[in-house]
Amino acid sequence: MVIDTRPIDSIYLTLSIRCAAFALFRGLTKDFYMAGVRTAPAFTAAATRRIITLHVIDSSGDYWAEDWDVPVAATAANIETWAAAYAAATQSSLWMINDQQMRVGQDVATNATTDQRNQASQGVNALFGNNTTNVSRTLRLVAPITAVMDGNQDLPLMNSTEMAALTAATAVISPAGTFLQSGQYTDRRERKNNKRVKA
Repeated sequence: MVIDTRPIDSIYLTLSIRCAAFALFRGLTKDFYMAGVRTAPAFTAAATRRIITLHVIDSSGDYWAEDWDVPVAATAANIETWAAAYAAATQSSLWMINDQQMRVGQDVATNATTDQRNQASQGVNALFGNNTTNVSRTLRLVAPITAVMDGNQDLPLMNSTEMAALTAATAVISPAGTFLQSGQYTDRRERKNNKRVKA
């Protein structure tokens, strides 16, 4: 074991300098290292995986969804033949077919960051209304970056650059008449305690 023989004042000074330097480093870099690393290919890229889901309902009202991976290039005719064969062999009613074409990356936890509120259970609920259909929907942004939160307070900054970009893009791909109503941060353990922020 190596014993530091410097005067105690010198040791404290060294530690203080190192702590200050680290704090400065965090302050300078926090805006550049907050978001997780995306591995999903761009949506404009070709799909890499395709899943067909058959949705059925039985006589008691219970639902079942059967997923099946198919080649991305599987033809509509072949998929319909499969769906028809399933429907002909079940007592339940086939009422919906879902075709998912996905662009798949790597699900690696170390690609996510570990700042405040970094769990999937923690998030901002962005409530969208629609003045045509009068139907509301909620988009949940999980593990929000610190830039979209008001410091240590559990209040979302709905006008922050990142949140404004997200809500604007959401409105664009939604049915006509969609608008942002409010945002609220919630955790599984504290849904009723946080203030709702109006847009």
